[in-house]
Amino acid sequence: MSYRIPLEGEMLESRMIELIKNHLEISISTSIDDWDNVDCNIYSESTADGYEVYICTNTPSKPVICEEVYYYDHELTDAFTNAIDYGDQTFYICDTIYEDCYFDDALVELFVDHVDDIVENDKLDITLEEIKYLKNEYEIKEADGPEVV
Repeated sequence: MSYRIPLEGEMLESRMIELIKNHLEISISTSIDDWDNVDCNIYSESTADGYEVYICTNTPSKPVICEEVYYYDHELTDAFTNAIDYGDQTFYICDTIYEDCYFDDALVELFVDHVDDIVENDKLDITLEEIKYLKNEYEIKEADGPEVV
């Protein structure tokens, strides 16, 4: 996670994360109480011989070993974004995995990938000042009008 303090007029990472989650209509819980109420579970398990493996699955009671189990935790953010691409909207992510694997950074990357659509999404709670900032920062040009400066 970036701990850089934004300059005046810049958008906070937490705001970017809020906007991308709202735009993609995804929710993330780190509460074990939501285990059974999500589309995708991301967690770790120990093997019989003491190794830790990482799982990203839609069926936590029967994960597919060759497709949903990872030896390295750094692959989980890619699995997470793939799950979003496949239509999953609700996620349980183990809280230590969420922090250790920089899921906030993955969400900021998703924000950057979707910034054009976010600016055009009139259903989001986004201010005109934020839209102007994003158009300028990401060099988004107006479809039929002049560039916002």
